[in-house]
Amino acid sequence: MLNVLEKTADILGWIASTMARLMLIFIAAILFLQVVLRYVFLFSLPWPEEAARYLMIWVVMLAGSLLIKDDQLVTVDFFDKLWPRRLLVARNVLFRVLLAGLLGVLFWQGIDLATFSANRTTVALQISWFWPYLAIPVGAGLMLFHMLVLALRDLLRGPPEHHEPTVLRAEI
Repeated sequence: MLNVLEKTADILGWIASTMARLMLIFIAAILFLQVVLRYVFLFSLPWPEEAARYLMIWVVMLAGSLLIKDDQLVTVDFFDKLWPRRLLVARNVLFRVLLAGLLGVLFWQGIDLATFSANRTTVALQISWFWPYLAIPVGAGLMLFHMLVLALRDLLRGPPEHHEPTVLRAEI
């Protein structure tokens, strides 16, 4: 079962990474276009800054899920070598479950916020606020899934001795 969950996590990670990359490319392109139009042609479009802002929110939420998937959240691991392995496993699982609970709250509150804001439109793009706010439950849901997979992995296999390189690690 854990292998299936890890394979699913890899597929979701690849999709999130691809989407985040495409969004970053689009952000760079529309902001470059806006700068050229503003300073060369003394004309600016009303929507690029707003689109870039909302896309950046999506990128942050998707990238956050990749950080959790690759177990790259900021940690203080100075004392980890002093802990017995069983205690380390218990601590990691406890922290992961607590974080999963927080992400669950963020997921449900994000759904409420997105559905509550569905009837309002953004100023420049004239799209429903549902789409920018949807980044919160999508990102939190991905983070929650990855966090639970890591907790299950720690319970069944224990924490990894060393981290294997992943796509995200290879990029840093």
